[in-house]
Amino acid sequence: MNSLFRSDEQRERLLPFVLAALSMAAVVMFIEPFPVGVFQDDGVYTVLAKSLATGQGYRYLHLPDAPNATHFPPAYPLFLAGLWKLFPSFPANITLFKFANAAFIGLSAILAWRFARGPLQMGQWAAAITVAVFTACAPVVLMSVMVMSEPLFLAALFPVLMAGERAAKTGNVRDAVIAGAAGGALSLIRTLGAVAIPATALVLLWRRRWLAAFCVCVAGLLVMAPWQLWVSAHDAEVPAIFLGKYGSYSGWLFGGIREGGIEWLATLGWFNLRLFVGGGWDTLSVDSFPVPLRFVVTFVATGFFATGWWLMLRRAPVAALVVAAYLTLVVLWPFPPQRFTFGVWPLLGMCFGLTVESILRWKPQARAYVTLRWVGVGLAALLMIGYARSNYRSVSRGWWTQVQGYVADRAKPAMAWVAANTPEDAVIVTEDDVMIHLYTGRRAVPIGTFTPQDHMSKQTAEFATEALRSILRSYDVDYVVATTPFGAQAAQGLIRGSAELRFAGVLELGAIYLPVARAGTP
Repeated sequence: MNSLFRSDEQRERLLPFVLAALSMAAVVMFIEPFPVGVFQDDGVYTVLAKSLATGQGYRYLHLPDAPNATHFPPAYPLFLAGLWKLFPSFPANITLFKFANAAFIGLSAILAWRFARGPLQMGQWAAAITVAVFTACAPVVLMSVMVMSEPLFLAALFPVLMAGERAAKTGNVRDAVIAGAAGGALSLIRTLGAVAIPATALVLLWRRRWLAAFCVCVAGLLVMAPWQLWVSAHDAEVPAIFLGKYGSYSGWLFGGIREGGIEWLATLGWFNLRLFVGGGWDTLSVDSFPVPLRFVVTFVATGFFATGWWLMLRRAPVAALVVAAYLTLVVLWPFPPQRFTFGVWPLLGMCFGLTVESILRWKPQARAYVTLRWVGVGLAALLMIGYARSNYRSVSRGWWTQVQGYVADRAKPAMAWVAANTPEDAVIVTEDDVMIHLYTGRRAVPIGTFTPQDHMSKQTAEFATEALRSILRSYDVDYVVATTPFGAQAAQGLIRGSAELRFAGVLELGAIYLPVARAGTP
């Protein structure tokens, strides 16, 4: 092995491929044959891919009347649709989708290395260790072993950042158009990718490259426009009660702001900041420490991140502004922030890598500064030990299998019952609507709604019951299959309050209910 890395040139050529192999292996070894749909989003991506591959358009095939889809941007479903055309056998092709995600993570490692070595000006080993530690790790594996868009987004993120940095450096109109179009394309994978457009434009404005900044915005908007026009044209096709699950992001969020006002938004920001802190404790394995010590660790970790972000701002300002804008939106989004931070984990990790590298390269002469440097080295080592312990703990506990396993165990009896006891044209209301459709062919509808307020406060029984009542009035439902206490609570509310449902049987995990108007024996 030493002979392979004998020179800087050899290391420069081989290290990114070693990182790619390591990152791919970290994902592949944890891929398991859970059914698709256990995370809800993975099921919807699969439904959309099937719709595109079979020539039915961009539609929610599992919902009655198959409305046009407006929730998820189309780039990842289009990619999956291409794989579906080549390998149309479902569910066997789900394994292929997961392995494709592993390949995207390998590509991400190569591109992250190029970004670290280029715009960020990191040394070879600093870049290699940072990419390895923050790509071949538990948070990235969690988002990659399911059919999720994060791996494709991560693979596209670093080329987009490099295009933005190039445009910011040259101020060239051609480079600006490429950067803007790249940012627009990134938003077609995950909507938050759009922050690359204003980030690049702001750097150009700061440098008084007015025309280039204008071109970035125009190019980005032109690429984004067809999707936004599609959303505007079709967003009303889904009943309002399902806006949070299947409608546009903006309509759902603005609805929450209209209901709660600025005070709600401020409360949301503070709530998510506390979740950030709690997530940091878990990531650094200090969640069991005394509270004062945990906050000391938070202060130290924040200092390392902020220092690295400042270094990133000086070397790669577009990337630094993307990080700032991305995290700001995540803090103000009514959803657990870890879901979004894991999607850009290697980029966030580079802030820590930059800080550690700067400490190691620092060669002070004064004794006080020498002591300070060693304190920094010691703190960096402690943070890395905590991070390594957290990853070990995640692996030993099968972190990424926990949600998948729980939902799969809950849904399999329901899928078997639906397949054996319902006609092919039945409409099912259930918690696992997408999975029910994919594995039984029945049309399926969620048993409840998802509102922005749910993130900070649990739905009441009365609210859940009223939501189920609205769902039954929106669709011609044949069966209600409740597999969680939440679903059973909503169904029991309709039985007790207005006799709109009747109990029809039990499952291994759950119960069957029938609308009173359809009270035949299941």
